[in-house]
Amino acid sequence: MKQKLMFVLHVLIFNIIKPLPNSSDYFNHYFQLPTQNLSDHDSHYMKIVKLGKEQSGWVGVLLANIALMFFCLPICFSADLVVHSVNLFSIKMIITAILVLIMLGKFDMLRFRDARSFLKLLYLFSCLVSSSYWTLTCLFLAALKI
Repeated sequence: MKQKLMFVLHVLIFNIIKPLPNSSDYFNHYFQLPTQNLSDHDSHYMKIVKLGKEQSGWVGVLLANIALMFFCLPICFSADLVVHSVNLFSIKMIITAILVLIMLGKFDMLRFRDARSFLKLLYLFSCLVSSSYWTLTCLFLAALKI
């Protein structure tokens, strides 16, 4: 149990420091996988999920996704409340633009090394056009990482 809690704590810390320059050192120190389980196309997100699966099975995958979504889901839920209750188009556009940037960064969508990146971008574009719920979009994109 202590190992699982430490794993979740390290994922939460990495989520906070990810934009900082030294985040790669932290990632390399705490999220090492054997090379046979890695692919050249794997993002940090995918490597963390694979490490969670290796350490704890599907419980580790669930814990990794919960920890990786810990900050994103409340932001998306709050944005859904604002976007679907406010009538000002400018506020809706600003919030939507911010969420698109968050999703692009969170799910490494601009890495065009595999077909999943195009699928994620297509899904994000369809959600943008249809004014979809961002919470569901975030959950779908997290499920696509498994």
